[in-house]
Amino acid sequence: MRGKVFLTSVFCVFLSGVPLSAQLPEPRLEPIVGARMPALSPDGSRIAFVYRGDIWIAPSAGGHAVPLTRHVAYDAYPLWSPDGKWIAFASVRNGNWDIFAIPVQGGAPIQLTFHAQNEIPSSWSRDGRFIYYSASYDSNNPAVVELEVATGKFRRVAEDYNAINSPQISPDGKTLIYGRYGFPWWRPRYTGSAAMQVWAINLQTNERRRLTNDQFQHLWTQWLPDGKTLLTVTVAEKTPDSPRLGERLPVFQDNARRTPNLWLIDVATGRKRQLTQFVGGAVRFPSVAYTTGDIAFEYEGHLYLLKARQRQPQKLSFFASQDDAQSMRQRELLTSGVEEAEPSPNDKQYAFRLRGDIWLIDVEKPKATPDKRNAEFAKRLTDWAGNDSDFVWSKDGKTLYFTSDRNYYQQVYALNLDTLEVKRLFDRPADVTRLKLSPDGKQLGFWVSGSDGGLFTLSLETGEVKKVLHEPGTHWYGLGGGDFAWSPDMRWLCVQRRAPYGAWNLWILPADGSGTPVNITRLNAFHGQPAWSPDGKYLFFFSNRAGSALYALPLTRETARRDDKDIQFEKPKEGEPLEVKIDFEDIDQRIRRWNNQAPQADLTVASDGKIYFISEGDIWQVSFDGSESKRLTSGGGHSALRVSEDAKKLYFIRNGELFVMNLAANNRIEKVEFKADFEFDAMALREAAFVQFWRAYERGFYDPSMHGRDWVAIRERYRPLLSGVGVPEELGMVLSMMVGELEGSHTEVSPRSSATVRSPNTPHLGFTIDYSHRGRGLKVADVPEGSPASFPDTRIYPGEYVLKINGEPVQANQRLWQLINDKGDRTFEFLVNRIPSEEGARVVRYKPLSSAEWGELHYRNRVNRLRKLVEERTNGQVGYVHIRAMGASDRERFEREFYEYAQGKKAMIIDVRFNGGGNIADSLVDWLERKPYAYYVPRDGLPNVGPPLAIDMPMVVLMNERSLSNGEMFPYAMRARKLATLIGWETPGYVIWTWSLSLVDGTEARMPQQGAYRIDGSNMENNGEKPDIAVWLSPEDWLSGRDPQLEKALEVLGRTIRAETHPPTQ
Repeated sequence: MRGKVFLTSVFCVFLSGVPLSAQLPEPRLEPIVGARMPALSPDGSRIAFVYRGDIWIAPSAGGHAVPLTRHVAYDAYPLWSPDGKWIAFASVRNGNWDIFAIPVQGGAPIQLTFHAQNEIPSSWSRDGRFIYYSASYDSNNPAVVELEVATGKFRRVAEDYNAINSPQISPDGKTLIYGRYGFPWWRPRYTGSAAMQVWAINLQTNERRRLTNDQFQHLWTQWLPDGKTLLTVTVAEKTPDSPRLGERLPVFQDNARRTPNLWLIDVATGRKRQLTQFVGGAVRFPSVAYTTGDIAFEYEGHLYLLKARQRQPQKLSFFASQDDAQSMRQRELLTSGVEEAEPSPNDKQYAFRLRGDIWLIDVEKPKATPDKRNAEFAKRLTDWAGNDSDFVWSKDGKTLYFTSDRNYYQQVYALNLDTLEVKRLFDRPADVTRLKLSPDGKQLGFWVSGSDGGLFTLSLETGEVKKVLHEPGTHWYGLGGGDFAWSPDMRWLCVQRRAPYGAWNLWILPADGSGTPVNITRLNAFHGQPAWSPDGKYLFFFSNRAGSALYALPLTRETARRDDKDIQFEKPKEGEPLEVKIDFEDIDQRIRRWNNQAPQADLTVASDGKIYFISEGDIWQVSFDGSESKRLTSGGGHSALRVSEDAKKLYFIRNGELFVMNLAANNRIEKVEFKADFEFDAMALREAAFVQFWRAYERGFYDPSMHGRDWVAIRERYRPLLSGVGVPEELGMVLSMMVGELEGSHTEVSPRSSATVRSPNTPHLGFTIDYSHRGRGLKVADVPEGSPASFPDTRIYPGEYVLKINGEPVQANQRLWQLINDKGDRTFEFLVNRIPSEEGARVVRYKPLSSAEWGELHYRNRVNRLRKLVEERTNGQVGYVHIRAMGASDRERFEREFYEYAQGKKAMIIDVRFNGGGNIADSLVDWLERKPYAYYVPRDGLPNVGPPLAIDMPMVVLMNERSLSNGEMFPYAMRARKLATLIGWETPGYVIWTWSLSLVDGTEARMPQQGAYRIDGSNMENNGEKPDIAVWLSPEDWLSGRDPQLEKALEVLGRTIRAETHPPTQ
């Protein structure tokens, strides 16, 4: 195994380089790569940064760094106090991001925040009393919280309907600036309506001012010491991305204006001036020294320092070394968890995949205990930390052929079982999938991804590779080719192919690729798992063409109906050549529903003619003529069904364990016991996840030109950063930054958490807090309708004071969250009074809300308020519905609400603002463009419009910068079909069809594989939908309950209704 080889090689170097009596060689320290999130001390003399999951401190000029925190969970986002004695930071050690403070000289951190929401420190007040950060707490809006560090008291100082990022208090404490909305920081080149803009709010007057408005991202904005200038990371020129339909972008030429660099913003005028001139990469996480104005920042895995009044930044070198918080090499003894398995041709051994590696175990163990003890341990055949999979045995049982991504692509390899030597057989920058061995054992077949991809064969005798079917695509996630199977005589291939409209049909072509493929199933339905009968007379497969079932296709014309003829299997005679004859004329008309049981996987026709497959999670046997079916197992959980060559045994996986069924012994099932001594290197596993992620995008990203980026060069830039990864979250950051270079949406990465405990659950009290009250108790600001505190028996009125909760005195401080955390399933007892005194107080008892219930309550209240406003203002002539997202439940809700609220109306407003996306836009548009063409009238009844759900009325679609993905495609489609007028604000261009992606280390990611283009060929990705009438919704509008976008919709529809009611005279 790699780890053992590595240790041995190092030991040999020691022995060969020095006498045995000598000391160890001189330790060597190399400058670190991957230091992140620098934070300068107030005087600029020292710097804190994040490296391998902990916070370190070093001289700002570079040199030796010492660790300040030491925890298995991720510590990040350091921030010096103005007096230089403390560092605030965020940590996930309690399951979510909380704020801590630690003395600069080291020691135990002090936890400052306790809410279940994520809290990350953004800035200190210059007197060191307060820390500012983003959190909503009792509000339903994004907000800025001011925390008094000595007492834990907090108050909300600003709200918005869009995200508030990195709030920064001015040196004089009078002005707060923040990044409003914005796409993630790892997409710094994004351009569009969702780009983060810089806003300022006067804390004395609450007046807001937008400082930037150019559709470029402005990240990590902060004050310079003069209080008149801001530092930000932004660009001045859009980088090309998102090609038109059919277009391939060349690799773009970068320059300093396209590259995310440091810029200065004059607070008074909003004018910007570029400060750094990097080309390529991105400047990230700048930090300003409070007193000197020195600037530190991160660039391409290194930290830089730009001294005040200097023009050129200096690259810093740091040396940081310490023992790992936990062992990088780990061992486990595994007895289950098998993911793939193949029995050997002689039925004596079982090869199986476990944790991404291939193992080997004997099926039958020695009876004697000493020998059996050793035989129970599986032999590890591969030890690549990535993906070794999709393996098949050679005919002679001496070689395993498999696919692996050890060379950045999933390619074909041969493993000699005697020597364990691995040899690559197929060397091409593309991915291989569905590896199969031909019936004669002389060829491998597999799909190859890419625009020149398709079904390929590889001769094991000559090494010749041949494409037998051109089929471009990724060949995974249901895109591209599917199952395939050789005929018993090797003359034909049956291949599953996907049609443009989504159907999967079976095609037969000459196995050498010389002829034209013939569609043999010809129906807009699903067909798969082709399996030839050994006698070459039938092709069996699964389909839902006339209900999900087992189907059979006689390959030649039948001499009688199935009901008039006994169908019997005739086993081919050994030594006699078999020729498979196919009559292609009207071949699809001969398809027969063979047995009602539907094969779900592993359809196989055994050498004795019996048919086996997995269905309903169990193994089934069907007679050759389809007349009898039998369930051989129960309980489900079965997979990887294989039938022995003599048809006497079945091999399968059940719930991650290996089993054999002896068909000749009354179907007796025996477990194949194994013990796998699994040793792995956590660092190697992260590298394998990095390779897997890069490979997945190389194979599957919707645009083969990668938005005009050199994806290989990007890989080589980010791979060195792995040396700075110490916790899963840091790997997630590296992957996010790498994929962010593509400037594509739906590319989010979700790493495993390094936290060893779960996050607390903070319930909601059912009211908002009036933070103008700083004394005893909580002053109630607002009680929304539907809250427990709004009901007569449990009412708490706005303006009243909650003095105690469950017998404990409360205030707006962090102790409040500690008091109520993880108690949301209990009844709370509130001591309530009209004044902040217990005298005359009453007790109110109710169960608090969850955060989801609080959000749902506000959502329904807002939608109901807008619906009532529309109906009242239009005297019931206009209806209103809101579509929250584009999922199946949203489709059902839309159908129920729209056709209810549209009854008797002359116009409708469909609101998709704040819509998070999904995949139902096409269905909704199909419904909405139905036009009446008839009336259906029951006797003595009222006429019903035909077709059902048909409408014919003017409509407006409301949209904004928070309408995402399918929530952007819907308004575009409504306008393209001339069904609606679009009012609101431009959408962000967050539009790609996406799939999920799981990496070997447990990281989850998204995999966008299909683009969405307008009918004119323009790409919807990074190219938001513009409204017909642009109306801005300001933060003040939102907070005061005004809705100018809805007002404009009412104005437009009002004119339309009046025009239709009173048409102009001729």
